[in-house]
Amino acid sequence: MDTQNSTNSFDQAPKKSPLIFRILRRILIFFFIVIVLLVGSGFIIGYFYQDQVKKYVIVELNKQLNTEIIIDGKDINFTMIKNFPYASVDFKNVKALDAVQSKNKDTLFKAGKISFQFNVMDIFHKSYHIKKIEIENVGLKIRIDKEGKDNYHFWKSSTDTSNTAFSFALEKIVLKQIQVSFKDAQTKQTINVLIKKSNLSGEFSDKKYSLETSSDLFINHIRVNDINYLKEKNIHADISLHVDNMTRSYKIIDTKIKIEDLLVEVVGSVINVNKNSIVNLGVRGKNMDIKSVLSLIPNKYKGKINDYESTGEFYFDATLQGSWANDQVPQIKADFGIKNATITEVKDNVVLHNVNLKGHYFNGNKSDSKSSEFIVSAFSAAIDQGSFAGDLSLYNLDNPSFTGKIKGTIRLDKLQRFIKIDMLETISGQLKIDATYSGKEKNISSGNYENITTTGYLLMTDMNIKLKNNALQFSKITGDFKFDNNDLVVNDLKGNISSSDFELKGSFKNITGFIFKPTEDITVDATLHSNYINLNEILANKEEDSQSKSKYKLKFSEHIDANLNTEIQHLQFRKFDATNIKGIIKLQDKKMMVDPIILSTMNGTITTSGLVDGSDSTKLVVTCFSDVNKINITKLFQELENFGETAITDKNIKGVATFKVQFSSELTPELEMNMNKLYAGIDMTIENGELNNVESMKSLSRFIELKELESIHFATLKNQIEIKNQVITIPKMEVRSNAINIMASGTHTFHNDINYKIKLSLNELLSKKAKQAKKQNKEFGEMADDGLGHTNIFLSMKGNISNPMIRYDSKSAVQNVKQDLKVEKQNLKTILKDEFGMFKKDSTLKNKTPKDTKFTIKWDEASKKEEEKKLKKPKKKEEDDF
Repeated sequence: MDTQNSTNSFDQAPKKSPLIFRILRRILIFFFIVIVLLVGSGFIIGYFYQDQVKKYVIVELNKQLNTEIIIDGKDINFTMIKNFPYASVDFKNVKALDAVQSKNKDTLFKAGKISFQFNVMDIFHKSYHIKKIEIENVGLKIRIDKEGKDNYHFWKSSTDTSNTAFSFALEKIVLKQIQVSFKDAQTKQTINVLIKKSNLSGEFSDKKYSLETSSDLFINHIRVNDINYLKEKNIHADISLHVDNMTRSYKIIDTKIKIEDLLVEVVGSVINVNKNSIVNLGVRGKNMDIKSVLSLIPNKYKGKINDYESTGEFYFDATLQGSWANDQVPQIKADFGIKNATITEVKDNVVLHNVNLKGHYFNGNKSDSKSSEFIVSAFSAAIDQGSFAGDLSLYNLDNPSFTGKIKGTIRLDKLQRFIKIDMLETISGQLKIDATYSGKEKNISSGNYENITTTGYLLMTDMNIKLKNNALQFSKITGDFKFDNNDLVVNDLKGNISSSDFELKGSFKNITGFIFKPTEDITVDATLHSNYINLNEILANKEEDSQSKSKYKLKFSEHIDANLNTEIQHLQFRKFDATNIKGIIKLQDKKMMVDPIILSTMNGTITTSGLVDGSDSTKLVVTCFSDVNKINITKLFQELENFGETAITDKNIKGVATFKVQFSSELTPELEMNMNKLYAGIDMTIENGELNNVESMKSLSRFIELKELESIHFATLKNQIEIKNQVITIPKMEVRSNAINIMASGTHTFHNDINYKIKLSLNELLSKKAKQAKKQNKEFGEMADDGLGHTNIFLSMKGNISNPMIRYDSKSAVQNVKQDLKVEKQNLKTILKDEFGMFKKDSTLKNKTPKDTKFTIKWDEASKKEEEKKLKKPKKKEEDDF
């Protein structure tokens, strides 16, 4: 049994392979043989025809090139295998010079490889039709000079290749690693682009064909007039279009361009007519990331955009229709918007959320900026616990007129942390607004807006502001404002400026024009009430060094016309202190007027009218007329800082002063007075006065040792004093006291140089004391009797007040005696005339004397000499002493 089975197995025939495998094996063998034959044929044909083909291609290319090509013959290869089913002529390390008429030519491009590919059968027909071009590793430099001449027209445009054995019937172009540098000196444009990879396919030689392209590019920069519009961006483009070379038109079937993460779709058509392009395009962007959109904004226009991050959807849908040429642009319409976006200020992490915007742009029927419009039809956002919404329309973007509205409630601290206004250090409070606004275009000649109107209201609550580089604190400010066309009505505005407080009510006419136009005028008609104002703080120079003394600056705007009814309970400036201030303050043409203003100060009252003229920006001209009634003269010296003097200060003088003052001077904007321009006329009365420990009076003790000179009390002093050219001129002034009567006149400069004439009249008791104290007073005879029992001492005081030279003034004493003699002589003449009818020819006598008078009176020699002196030519007028 087993033997039989074994025999049957041995005698059984082997099984055949399935039919399908046999067929596949034969096909593979067939293709292998074909490939071997083709490869072998390629080597054989390439070997026998390579020189012929290379020579022919080079000759034909040279006929059509307009520039010099530099290549080593060893770098030209012919192959039928590498690009099969195409045969190709490959050029390596190719260099082309600029296509310009010049001996000095730069390099137009360098190429690592240029491959011209055609059908193998063209070799046998000796008619070469280039079907495909591959270009790799190219550096291309395109230039246009200031005259518009370029360097890239290296292909002879007049060459007709239709009847030649060498032509281009391109079906595919492959570009790899093409670095393109473009510079146009005329338009100041530069472009630097790397074409990483680009495949273009189509029947390029046909009159009509479909073009398909897929490209990857990297934009290093696209710069116009030093503004970089696109920098370091990856771009991928898939383009499908129909090309009609007969009408030079292009119909875009489907084009998708992706700039980084932004996808833009383009459809439409372009027709070239002469040098113009007629476009009809639609451009659409959907679901675009806001951050990516903002990244496309040129750095010049970004400002602080880099400080923000955003999320949300941005979209736009635009059309371009019309002619596009050097001096023409098509009509552009675009609808755009933002949906449910958030914008975050990165540093402080302040978020603007629920941002929505809808807008429209149209460049106008004339396709220019004058007829263009930009409209934000709806905008809304929320920040912290506040929100706001509004709209804005701009017409004529060359010189915009505008309309819009805004409504919202917002916390100012959050808003400041989000937008970062540079001039503000801190701000807090709440702002509520509901307003509409509109304005016509700017005035062409002035370049400013002149017709702006607003309506609505604005409320400020508990606002606190701290400005940078400013010591002032603006606190607890509340305001209720109403917009009325071009004016602002202040229903109530109150708050504090550092330690000062204010409450203002009134109107600001043309305030919007003043804000938008620096040269526009504003009129203020308001009332100001304050419990306390500290001008030391308010006028402090903002730019002062923290270690320097306080400085002040006062400047007036020529565009502010103000009428301010003022009531201030308490005001301080330096040491000056005043209360119950009431009056009208006006500001017009850079001049501030007070007319009048009444205030209480120094235990008295002052009524003044004045003018501060700031029309010259380098100085302030001050004039005023004041009535000062019964003020404490000690406080006057204290609060006016002793008038800058040290000779007589508030520690030396007491009394109650009433006077009229006419004052004028010039000050710098820092309120420093020009003493050379100071003038003052003072008509004064001082009652119950005292002079205590005055150094100039103490100097008299060298002549009269009297303790009474250390403290002089007087009931009333009247005089008129003039201050001019830094000189105080004091006419005859008599100070009557219980101790001594002093009559003085002279001058006192601001440098404390003095020139006084002094007459001391002593009563009998003091006269005896003076003679005992200073015996030389009697010995030298400087003391004179006035005929009434009073002794007079005449002195001159000259030099500097710190060390004056005081001398007996014998000249004044003699003149005083002579004057007394003249008076006595005149009295005697009158008696003799009346009694005896003498001196009838004397013009000084009014009554006539009898003709028959026989009496003769002879005067002493001194009187005779005095009479003779009158007949001589007068000498230079003596100084009026007493």
